[in-house]
Amino acid sequence: MKRILFTALMLVFSIGIYASQELPLEYFIKHGDYLNLKLSPDGKHIAARVRHDGRVFLAILDSDTMEMVGGVKPFNNDIIHHVSWVNNERLVYEYAEKQSYIDSPVPTGELFAVNLDGSKNEMLYGYRASDKSTRSRISSKENAKASQKVLSLLENDDEHILIIEYPWTMRGNVYYDDRVKQPIISKLNIHTGRKRKIDTLPHGSSRALATKNGQVKFMTWTDEKGDLHSAFRDNNDAPWTPLGEAFEQAQGLTPLGLSEDSKSLYLSGRYSEEGIHTLYSLDLQSGEYTRIFGDHKTDIESVILDGNGMPAVGITYPDKSAYEYAAANSRIKTIHKKLTQAFEGQTVNITSSTKDRKTLLVHVSSDINPGEYYLFDSDSLNARFVWANSSWIDPRTLQPMHPIAVPTEDGETLHGYLTLPPAGQSKSAKPPLVVLIHGGPHQPGTRDFWRYDAETQLLANRGFAVLRVNFRGSDGYGTRFERLGYREWGGAMIKDINDAVRWTASQGLVDSQRICAYGASYGGYAALMSVVRAPDLYRCTIGYVGVYDLQYMYSESDIPNSWGGRTYLKRVLGTDAQQLKEYSPIHHVNDIKAKVMLIHGSKDKRVPEINSEVLAEKLEQANNPAEYLQYAQAGHGVFDEENRQELYQGLLDFLNEHLK
Repeated sequence: MKRILFTALMLVFSIGIYASQELPLEYFIKHGDYLNLKLSPDGKHIAARVRHDGRVFLAILDSDTMEMVGGVKPFNNDIIHHVSWVNNERLVYEYAEKQSYIDSPVPTGELFAVNLDGSKNEMLYGYRASDKSTRSRISSKENAKASQKVLSLLENDDEHILIIEYPWTMRGNVYYDDRVKQPIISKLNIHTGRKRKIDTLPHGSSRALATKNGQVKFMTWTDEKGDLHSAFRDNNDAPWTPLGEAFEQAQGLTPLGLSEDSKSLYLSGRYSEEGIHTLYSLDLQSGEYTRIFGDHKTDIESVILDGNGMPAVGITYPDKSAYEYAAANSRIKTIHKKLTQAFEGQTVNITSSTKDRKTLLVHVSSDINPGEYYLFDSDSLNARFVWANSSWIDPRTLQPMHPIAVPTEDGETLHGYLTLPPAGQSKSAKPPLVVLIHGGPHQPGTRDFWRYDAETQLLANRGFAVLRVNFRGSDGYGTRFERLGYREWGGAMIKDINDAVRWTASQGLVDSQRICAYGASYGGYAALMSVVRAPDLYRCTIGYVGVYDLQYMYSESDIPNSWGGRTYLKRVLGTDAQQLKEYSPIHHVNDIKAKVMLIHGSKDKRVPEINSEVLAEKLEQANNPAEYLQYAQAGHGVFDEENRQELYQGLLDFLNEHLK
């Protein structure tokens, strides 16, 4: 224990705060350099996705020397966006391609394989698979107008993997990966790309779980009403049985993973009146269910598996990150407790390991640490530093996120984070405040977390206090809290945001006369709706790819064309035309006193630019013209770094003009 603690203390940056200094803008708008690392099964090599010069490369590193021994260089501004080790010698990876019509790379659904030294780089699967040259005159590959996901690495088969194929749907002249058609289970050769159909699942949008030998035993799907269903079968030749019939008490539980020995299953579920997300285990022989973690107040956001592939550690965020440990003893559980002591005050995750679990790849991060990787020897308890993401950032120059809890008039508690600028950064006694509103608002993971956030740190570095609040409707606090936001997009949710701003101002830490609202997607909507509801509270507001007429969610967005999308909108927005109008900023421009900035990408399909165009026109008519940043090649958010530089410089100029 002393050795690991000493090693960590020698390697991790101290968190003392440097004297106030303005960091270059590009520090905060550049995409990360080392995006993620994965350890090979034998631990001799590390697969790294590395960003350089606008592209994301695959680099294979010797884990002892950290020298590059192989890799893949993508074309143009393409990126490699997912990588997995199949065995010690070969990897599979997926591409996201830079298209001429949009600035962010688009996943193609194709699958490639390469040896660790960079040789035998082959496209295995995809809509262009047979177009690629092979050593044979006759291609063994088929063009598949579908996307895929690897289901099983087939432990005792070095030649094949098991995949699930999701056929695309053609509408007009365009193919869409809408998960409507029945998925296909196939065995795929990792050298030739030849595949053989194993089965077809009966429901569109199905997810599946397979054993190490390729038996697809569990299936989960979502119906058009948005309800989840699961089924079980003994083997690939057996009929499917609803999970509740095969194993009692399965209602509301969704299979997530199988143990290494295929004797246990872990499932996603809820407990308590709050509907807090947690995990359960199912003994497939006895049919006994067990809740894996004890009581916790917020959802389990991620898990670390033990040596048998079952959850050992759950990571949750009641304010800062916290850990829940499974009752069953495991070596991973013991090691993780030691790691959290060594890296006290940070979030510790074990992202991959060798097959024997002796060597672990550990990721450490916090509100002021963008992320560091360590190789950890579980025998010697030594941690060896590997890499720091966004390595140009010195954590000592960043500002901590302080957890806050805000009581509401109706008895709820809103949790969030307040980040203050460095002492002396603001010329006045109290800094101006920017409330940074998250998007979503109801999808999994759409909440504010205690973790490194580049926008928060940029604003703090420039002298602004930053408030982030998890208003009702946010994920992470159970289904009851989330459902409080349904059909309240412009009502109780906005009231929560404005009440949190008033509460923060009342604490005496910020200037209550200099406040701006800013957010993207739903956050962009809320930034405009907040100044509608509280016109005297804000000096300015910034809407980034926001929806400003809720009717457009039905008529212009891509959501209604997705599986279950229209049902989702009816559930969270409703169809009351009068309420949709009342909750739309576009119909309240005369109530907006704040100065307005609008930012939008012309290729945005989720929230089309017509939202900003019409709002800008109406603000012009109301003699409150908006400052408008338009990006012709951007979708639902600006990806290109040169454009991001312009965007954030414009945003800072706008804030300085109206708050400083």
